Amino acid sequence: MRLVLEVENVTRAGLDKVFALASKLKLRAVLLPLSSLAVEPAALTEAETARLRLAASNAGVTIAGLTGVMAGAAHRLVGGDTSRAAALAQLQATIRLCTELGARLMCFELSAWETWRGRLRPDQAKTLAAEVLRRCVPLAESRRVTLCVGSGETGLAERFVRKVDHPNIRLACDAAALKQLTQSPRDTRLVRARLLDDPKTLGKALGTLGYAHWLSLRIGGGETDTAAAQSWLKALRSAGGLAAGE
Repeated sequence: MRLVLEVENVTRAGLDKVFALASKLKLRAVLLPLSSLAVEPAALTEAETARLRLAASNAGVTIAGLTGVMAGAAHRLVGGDTSRAAALAQLQATIRLCTELGARLMCFELSAWETWRGRLRPDQAKTLAAEVLRRCVPLAESRRVTLCVGSGETGLAERFVRKVDHPNIRLACDAAALKQLTQSPRDTRLVRARLLDDPKTLGKALGTLGYAHWLSLRIGGGETDTAAAQSWLKALRSAGGLAAGE
C-alpha cells in the first residue's frame, strides 16, 4: 500500500510547507489540488513544473497526483460537441502535466447526473461522459496515469467506473464509504481517509480486504494538523500491513 499526504485548500505559496509537512510525517508523496498549481493545467510552464519537482525532491517527497481536476467544468463531459471536446482537451492536458510532475493519479469528482444532464436522460449523460473518458485512455495508459473518479455518492462513482471499464479509469473512495462498495475494493485505486476516521479500524479493514493501492490522509495543511496527523499515522501503522508498501 502506498500511503500519501493529501492536502486541501493550499495556495501555490504554501506548497513548500506541504512538502516539509509530508517529510515530517514520514510520508514519501503528496496529492495536491490542481488549483494550487495553475488555473488551467496547460498554463504551468516547463520551468515552473521543474521547480515544483525540485522543491518536492529537496524535501524527500514526490508528487503522487493531482486532485480537483475538472472542478467547476465537469458538466462539459455531457455537453454538446464543443463542450465535450473542451473537457477532453482539459483532461488530456492534465494527464500531460501529471507526467511532467512525475505524478500517477488525477482525481475528479462526479456530481449527481441530475445536476449535469439538462434535457438528457441519466443513461444518455452517463454514456456521453464515459465516451469522453474512454478517449483519454490511450494517453493515460501511455503515460501510466490513472484517473480516479470520486463522488459524494460512492455507488454512483462505482457504477460509472464499471461502465467505462478500463484499468486507467478507477475509483477514489472515502474510507468511511468502503462498506458501501458492491464489489469490495476491486476497482478502487485510492482510499481517502481523514483524521476523524478510526486509523486502527481502517488499517485492519484494508488488510482484511487485501487492498494494495493508494491510501491518502486528507488534512487542511496547517501546522495545527501536524500533531494529530502524527498520532493518526502512528495508530494506522500499528494496525500492520502498511510498512512494506509505504
